[in-house]
Formats: sequence, structure tokens, C-alpha cells
Amino acid sequence: MSGKNRALLLALTILAGIPQTAYAETAVPEKEGYVLDFSAEFSEDSLNTAYWLPQYLPHCTTSDAGAAARYRIEDGCLNLYITKDSPDYFGGRPGSADPDNLLWIANGIQTWEKNRLHPGGGQQKEVEPFEGYATQYGLFEMRMKMPDTGGGGYVSWWLIGTQDDDPFDGSGSRQNGEIDVFETFFKSPGLFEPKVHAWDDPNLREWSDTVKLDGAPEDYVHSFHTYAMDWRPEGTAFYVDGKPVARTTESPQYRMCMILSMYINSDFSGWDTPETDYPIEWLIDYVRVYKDKNGYDENDRLTAFERYMYKLCESLSAFGQKAVLFFRDFFTRFRLFIARLFCMRTAAF
Repeated sequence: MSGKNRALLLALTILAGIPQTAYAETAVPEKEGYVLDFSAEFSEDSLNTAYWLPQYLPHCTTSDAGAAARYRIEDGCLNLYITKDSPDYFGGRPGSADPDNLLWIANGIQTWEKNRLHPGGGQQKEVEPFEGYATQYGLFEMRMKMPDTGGGGYVSWWLIGTQDDDPFDGSGSRQNGEIDVFETFFKSPGLFEPKVHAWDDPNLREWSDTVKLDGAPEDYVHSFHTYAMDWRPEGTAFYVDGKPVARTTESPQYRMCMILSMYINSDFSGWDTPETDYPIEWLIDYVRVYKDKNGYDENDRLTAFERYMYKLCESLSAFGQKAVLFFRDFFTRFRLFIARLFCMRTAAF
């Protein structure tokens, strides 16, 4: 073999060992106007640990068992689950339906990890950095089925800034904003709740929305549905089954990673009850990220004044809609009152 061929072979070998983009494990349908950047199809027997860390924010707890992900991959789906004896995230006793002994259970996987990755989670121990997948902007899409259970708890698909402005531990970072593609509660699977949390990012504002989804709520636990977010410099739009359901002009200006997580006994979402049906299983068919073929232009980003005016117009529009509904209901009730009054006066004669 010539020196040139050996050099080429060596280069190809090195490149083959360096993960660049998380390509699909199986063929993924093309999306018009986009190119695939990341794909987890969960078609293999094991989790792709080049891109997923099978733990939930391990820097926030000293309990390795509490942070370890509980999951199976079966029938082409990732099954994240919580059982009756799942360990408490912070190292306490197993979860219980006893209202005096309700411990916080968390379960999840993530594509990035470092000290203080999540500013709201605190720092309990130092961890080895994990760099699986992070990006700025894109169309994020998941097909999943909500857990079929009762009680307090929720599932969440969210993004957090990788804090590249403070690569050691994020303690001085301003690039730690959060986008919740959804936070959906076990007790209300027919509601879609996207959010943006600013944390320490001075260029972001808090934003949230609650959307009642089409159809019967139980359909979202019995059937798979597609949830998506299109994140661009000019704002972020949210979709369910291809239908736009919410939009905000808030848009982080840095790379973010993904976290899939589920919780039980959170003061945010309510408590476990004797009626809770275990195991609590969250089935995820795939997670994909696409990029616009035309790229993303920072000149499309709205100024602070434009964002303020957009939000003001949204608020005025929402107020107007509520006013219309109020007066429509008022006049309906007023007509009924007049009709009853007239009938009563006619009957009196």
C-alpha cells in the first residue's frame, strides 16, 4: 500500500471514530425545506450513549441511584418509566402513596452534562462533562404517547443552554435560558404547555402558554401524537400534529442541549395518589432535529422594542377576545332574562 493510500485510510479511520452529527439509526423521511441534523429512532436494542447520557442531572444530587435513568427500548420505542419502588432522586426511601411520605422521583436522559448545567437545580457534586448533542436553532420534533396514569406528575421535553460562555461549570454563565417544548401533566394529557425561562439570560423574558388540544384528552394517552418546536432567531413556534398551537418572539442566542424527563410527587405538579396506576410509562417513538436548508439569519431577530410591541399586541388581542366572549355571554343571559320576565308577566294576566 502506498504512503498516500495509507494516509487516506488513516484519515478515514480517524474521522469514522469522531461523532459529528447524530444520524438516524434507520431511514428517516425527508422534510421539505429542511435537512436532518439529529435523529434518535430507538430502533436498536440499546440507547446510543454517544449522544444520550442515561442519567438525569447527576450534578444536582449525590444519589447515583436516584439520578440513573430507568428505561427500556422495545418495539422501536424508548420507554422511560417510574415504578412503585423507584428510588428517590435525592437518596431517600422509595416512593410511596402515603401522603406523609411522598418522595420526589425523577427519571430522564439528556444530551449534555456539566456542573451547574441547570441553574434551578443546584450543585450537589462535581461530574465529568458529557457532550453528546447541542445546537442553535432548528425544527425539533418528537412522536410520543402520554403516560396512561393518574395522580400528580408530568413529562417534559426541554432545552437548556450549554453555557459556552463559562465552559468550566456554568456558575457565571448568562447563556442558561430554557425552552420547554412541553410540560404535560399526567392528570391533563389534553393540555399542551410550552414555556421559556430566562434564568440568568438578560436577553430573554419569561413566557408560557396553555393550549387545549383537539379531541378527547384520553386520545393523547392511547395514541401517538407529534409535538414540534421551530426555533429561529425571530422567535419560537410550537406545533402538535403539524398544527400551530403557540408562538413567542423569545429566542435564545446560543447552543442548547435536550433533556427528556418525567417526575412524580413534585410540588409543581401535584402528588401521588392511591389511584395512580404503576408503572408509569412514557413511550417515545423518535426525537429528530432538522435544519432549514436556507440557514438562519440573525438579521431576522426582533429588537427589544419590536418584541415589546408584539407582546403588547398579543395581550390586547387576548383581552379583546375575552371581552367579546364576555359580552356575548352577557347578552345571551340578558335575552333569556327578558324572555323569562315577559313569560312571567304574561302568565300573571
